Amino acid sequence: MKFKGKSFIAIVLTPETPADAWFAELDRILSRSPGFFIDRPIILDVRGTKIPIEDLEAILAGLGERSIRVMGIDGIAGTRLKPGMPPSFAGGRLTTDIEVPDPEGSAVSDGSVVPEKTDTNTLAGSKKSRTEANDRKKPANGTLRKVETIVAGDGQSIVITEPVRSGQSVVHPTGDVTVVGSVASGAEVIAGGSIHIYGALRGRALAGVSGNEGARIFCSKLEAELVSINGLYTIADDFAGHVVNKPAQIRFDEERLIFESLN
Repeated sequence: MKFKGKSFIAIVLTPETPADAWFAELDRILSRSPGFFIDRPIILDVRGTKIPIEDLEAILAGLGERSIRVMGIDGIAGTRLKPGMPPSFAGGRLTTDIEVPDPEGSAVSDGSVVPEKTDTNTLAGSKKSRTEANDRKKPANGTLRKVETIVAGDGQSIVITEPVRSGQSVVHPTGDVTVVGSVASGAEVIAGGSIHIYGALRGRALAGVSGNEGARIFCSKLEAELVSINGLYTIADDFAGHVVNKPAQIRFDEERLIFESLN
């Protein structure tokens, strides 16, 4: 038996009092970016709060009602946790802050931008400094430069005209996503519909996240870390051998992921 280790970037949520105001802010974020927490690891940080276990139960219940699934709790002893609660976590290292993109098309503090509805439904991007991001405006042709997170909220398909690089996410929970290029290791594409990758798929692809069993994943070269359709996951070690490093399509059929070659 072999044990493997992997590193993941998790979103850390720190509950604040009063809880009603904190949940109201979460609801505001979810109304702006419905897919922001989809399939992302979430850690609840309660360090230094001495939170009563009953209050922690209420917070977890409130997050569950919003489909925010907590994978671990930092800052509380495992012996205090009740059965069914996420496990106790410790030793994490903080990374950069994660900002929620603005669906109005305006820049936020990390330079992430979300497009307004356009005729071309085309997105692309590039990293900019904080000052440049604040001064940047949406180009007339509806194309955006590459950002760390792209979130689109309408039901139409979107097209990413450049490769999706490591650390970047494309989230479109209500439609198809097409990437004219590759998806690097450490990157992810999340779609409510199907995902089309006209290049190598090396990162994660999660299709049908809104419950679409008919969604599919297409790529010119399958080297993914993980693929998922309608919440059913398969990691790289379990891929069908005849499609690895080859053009492939993946579909959902009777609670299984079917891997097929593309000619």
